[in-house]
This record gives sequence, structure tokens and C-alpha cells, in this order.
Amino acid sequence: MSLATSPFSDLLTRRGPAARSDAIRDILAAGAAPGVLSLAGGLPAPETFPTAELTAVTERVLAESAAAALQYAPTEGTPAMREVLARLATATGAPATAEQLLVTSGSQQGLDLVAGTLLQEGDTVALDDPSYLGAVQSFRRAGAALLPVPSDEDGMDTDALEARLAAGARCKLVYVVPHFHNPSGAVLSAARRRHLASLADEFGFVVLEDDPYADLGFAAARQPSMDVHTERVIRLMSLSKTLCPGLRVSGLKAPAELVHELAAAKQSADLQTNTLGQHILARLLADPEFLPRHVTRLQTFYRTKAGELSELIETKLPWLEFEQPSGGLFLWCTIADPDVTSDDLSRAALAEGVAIVPGTPFCIERDGSRNVRMSFATLSRPELATAVERLSTAFDKCRTGHSSNVHQT
Repeated sequence: MSLATSPFSDLLTRRGPAARSDAIRDILAAGAAPGVLSLAGGLPAPETFPTAELTAVTERVLAESAAAALQYAPTEGTPAMREVLARLATATGAPATAEQLLVTSGSQQGLDLVAGTLLQEGDTVALDDPSYLGAVQSFRRAGAALLPVPSDEDGMDTDALEARLAAGARCKLVYVVPHFHNPSGAVLSAARRRHLASLADEFGFVVLEDDPYADLGFAAARQPSMDVHTERVIRLMSLSKTLCPGLRVSGLKAPAELVHELAAAKQSADLQTNTLGQHILARLLADPEFLPRHVTRLQTFYRTKAGELSELIETKLPWLEFEQPSGGLFLWCTIADPDVTSDDLSRAALAEGVAIVPGTPFCIERDGSRNVRMSFATLSRPELATAVERLSTAFDKCRTGHSSNVHQT
């Protein structure tokens, strides 16, 4: 039953239908269909999950502190988890205390809490164009107006943002994914980080820094959080790509007075984050040797996967243009043939048994009709080769279909 014919349609808020997006659901559903090889969703590879370490730690937690680990916990998070997150935040940015950390049920909840707490209907959020679908969805659900800012390989064009602000635009939040942006793969340059921080101080907005891919760089060391340049930063510290997504334990760092307000919003939403997961991850991350060792494995693994898909595309799909990724999980490609759109290609590819994501859902003002996002994370090398062969077949059928239509007209 469609929304228009639903007996509940009159009960929905005005924001609900406008903010609803089926794009993420469709991406995951397409990739999960039997026989389909998925280059679509940004899922981490299961073989990177620290299963042995998690098993050992879980057994110790249940043997030594089961009563606490299986009980309710404070809305802000268990003291041990907040302390661990504060140490991680300090190691990758400005000094942090546990009072500045809120444990959330994944970074997506952090996004939603920030949007619901800071944004009123009509407030403006500036963000890269293209940008992460889940963020766009949260901001629109909060009733925000979106101010798209052009971006390139160095991330958000902060000069363009400054020009918009100087011309009178005002925003309450500026949302950035500073490392290996989803979908573009860009890394926000050090100069632009400093510039954005200075703009935050000058114009009074908050930088919402969403950084799930920072540990997945292939070569260069990660840059520090923007909170080294300004206090007007909220950090979303996902553990889903670094460790595993299933436990739904993440961190949000913000000024302590904002943490208090965000915790109040979280309490009304879900009371607290998974207690057992917090106990497990707090104990795992308390081992100073674990995370550096694990991150090194991740970087080697994803660097290899990215190289495999890049080589296959360069050899088999000359009509796809892309920049070599320096980290993360994605390739952001451009279809060079003007007669084939990404929507055409994605439909034809799915018919051939491979899922990709067309660029348009990520874009706000810019034209994404020739862009495609592909993830190299989860398929084996033979599967990647098969997926690329299927993409080649799909493209040929798109070209043949276009030629037939031209001939008929």
C-alpha cells in the first residue's frame, strides 16, 4: 500500500514524508538478493571482524561481571566505555574527558540526536555536495534546509562556503566527513580544516565531524580531529567500520553542556546503548596493543581490495573514470559515455546480477547522473572479477539499447 492510500497518511508529520528516503534500504536489499554480487552497500568485510578477540573478551565479561553487563546502564554510557572513548578522542584530537563523551547506538543515532537537538524547522545545514545519504535523511527529517557546498579531492571547498556566508547565508551546522568521504573518497585537507574551524568561530556554527573511515587509510597517517582548531566541534566516533557494526556501540564527543542536552534526547529515544556491547568493547579497547595491531591489518586488507577492483576497472571498463582511492571503502566513478546514465547502468547491472549505486541520491544540487559509487570491501577477487564482467555486459546492453532508440527515432 502506498503512502497516499494509507489510512495513516493524515497522521504523519509534514517532515515525515519529505524526509523519507528509500535509497539506503534499496541499496542493502538489492545487494542481499540471491545470486547478486553487491558492490553497493558500504558494509565492512566480515573477515576483518576481530572475532577471536571478541569471543575471548565476551567470555571474560560474562564470567567476571555478568550482573553489570546484563543490567541497565546510564544513558550517557558506562563509565569504562566513556573513559575508553575519551582516550581515543584525545589520541586523535584535542584532549577529552569522559564528561565530553556520550555513548550512542551507532553514529547514525548520533547524527539523529544532533539534528533533533540543535535544529529547528527551517535552520540551515551546510554539507558537501555529494554527501552521505544517512546525514541528508536525518537533516531533512529535522526540517532543516540544506546548503550544498562544492567539493573536490581536498574535500569541502571552504572558500565557496565562506563566499556564501559573506553573501548573507547562515547555517547552524556544517557537516563534514573528513577522511575518505562517502561517496567521493575525498580527504579534507589540513588547510581547509583550519579554514573551516576559523569560519565556525567567526560565524558561530558547529562543525559536525563524522569520521567512520579514519582508520581505513592506505598510507598516510590520519589527520587530527578539527577540535584541535576550535571548540565548536561535535565528533561522531564510529566503531562500526574499525571493529564491527553489529554491537551498535559508538561515541559522540561534544562540549559537556551539549552532551547533557544530547543525553536527555537519547534517554527519551532508547534509554541507553547496549550494555553488554559496552562492557565488551571497553575491555577490548583497554588493551593498548590491540587497536594499533588491528588497524594495521585493516589498512593492508582494504588497500589490497581497492587495488584489485581498481585494476579490474582499468583493464575491463575503460568507460569508467575514477581517482585511485587513498582509503575507505568506495570508488566514486564517472561514466565517460554521454549516452549512458548511472540510473540506466544500475538497472541493467542488477538484471545481470551485480548491484551498484547510482550517484543521484547522494547529490543535492550537482548533477550525479553520470556518477556511480562502488564498494570493494566484501567481495573476493574472483567475485570482483565476475562483477566487473557483468558490469561490462550491462554497459554494452545500455549502449545497444540507446543505439536502437536513436535508430527508431
